[in-house]
Amino acid sequence: MIPRRDDGETARRLLGEFPMLGELRARDKAGFEELALVVQECAAFNRRHALPAALEIDRRAREDHDYFAWDVARAGCRHGLFSLIIPRRLGGRGGLAVAFSLAMEELCSACAGIANIFGAHALGIVPLLTSGSMAQWDTHLLRTALAEREGEPLIWAYAITEPSAGTDVEEPHFLARARLSMRAERVSGGYLLNGRKCFISNGAVARWLTLTTCTDPARPLETWTLFLIDREMPGFTVVRNEVKMGQRACPATELLFEDVFVPEENVLGREGEGMDLGALLVLAASRAPVGAIATGIARGALQWLRQWAGERRGGRRPLDEQSVQMALADMHIELQKARWAYLNAALAFDRSLGRVLDSPVTRGVLRLPASLRAGRGWQRLMRSPLGRGIVYAFMRATTSGEEVTRALALASLAKVVGGDTAMQVTARCLEMVGTEPCPQRLWLEKAFRDAKLTQIYEGTNQLNRLTYFLAGLEGGLEVALPEPLRLEVT
Repeated sequence: MIPRRDDGETARRLLGEFPMLGELRARDKAGFEELALVVQECAAFNRRHALPAALEIDRRAREDHDYFAWDVARAGCRHGLFSLIIPRRLGGRGGLAVAFSLAMEELCSACAGIANIFGAHALGIVPLLTSGSMAQWDTHLLRTALAEREGEPLIWAYAITEPSAGTDVEEPHFLARARLSMRAERVSGGYLLNGRKCFISNGAVARWLTLTTCTDPARPLETWTLFLIDREMPGFTVVRNEVKMGQRACPATELLFEDVFVPEENVLGREGEGMDLGALLVLAASRAPVGAIATGIARGALQWLRQWAGERRGGRRPLDEQSVQMALADMHIELQKARWAYLNAALAFDRSLGRVLDSPVTRGVLRLPASLRAGRGWQRLMRSPLGRGIVYAFMRATTSGEEVTRALALASLAKVVGGDTAMQVTARCLEMVGTEPCPQRLWLEKAFRDAKLTQIYEGTNQLNRLTYFLAGLEGGLEVALPEPLRLEVT
């Protein structure tokens, strides 16, 4: 059951850790209280479900790579964790980047693997929001929210990485000369997909996936396109789950597509606009939460170290030593830098594309009767070139490519700072505990293994440094919002 009132303590903690949220509370008290409720609910999920089960789930997933903790995922339904970014009018919490980032830090302070089930799920939903594909909101997003209420999650995933292209598919200059192994061939009424996607978080358990691929391998950048995939489509196969070092609770999966027919209506946006709509806008939304994931891992490690240091050993507490106090201070300083970085990036996203998603116009459309929005006429309009053009014209009137590009740059910065901080902090915590067998060491070892992935997914930290340079310093990378009117590719 999602609480309707903040317990007070969560709000005080947020204002202490994020003083800049005080301005948000002054301007939008209800919005701030909603953030506090989200964090409060994530903390409750950690206490009741994640912390008691995390080590056992990690062990079972190590021994059985196909294991998935469905009981913990179902528990996430009771805490509203599968609908955090679904609009309120569709049964969700309506959270944007700030809310989701704060949620991910809280969840990852207990177990990043469990948290990533909900993080990868949200990532799969993001392309429906950033591409303005409102036709699918009243079908797929509404069904997702309803399933959560019934306690049986419909999980999402985002499929972009290919065996021959990881970093290449997340940056325009690299994609232009990438050697891709997957393609979508236009046929009557839609497309045939052939090839493989790999390292897909939630890939083995997702009901729906948002997927990017090219329609012409000779021109990948110009033909990069975003699709909505149903796992029940003939020709879709889960090949295997990877053997993982960290974040084991969330499977990373290789997927095979053999003549998978995807109808025209499942193209999100327009053919050829997948780099901006299906990659750069998605990454602008998702990299701040990845910085938050890393921050949560580091925060959890520091909590376990503090517990260890507060216990007496040989009559003395390590916490009474000034060297330990200074080490803890240093690591908390780095933790706070990572927090400021991801919250700054999340605020930038919410002020840019978030204005589109939470605008009076969008809210007004969602106030229309559900029967009208789900009707054939409305659905046909929203899927038509005219309907897409109207949505894109509204996007361009509400925000700008410059604002979104800035949000992407700050998101890449936050991802780098968070991932590097998590690795440094977890490593130092382990060094301080040493080889002494103790309960805290098991958690610290897990945090160290979990942290490494935050330097890799959502673009390696090396790529994110390049993105920050190009989008934030040099001006060599710009996110292009789609043109309202454009001749359709034939």
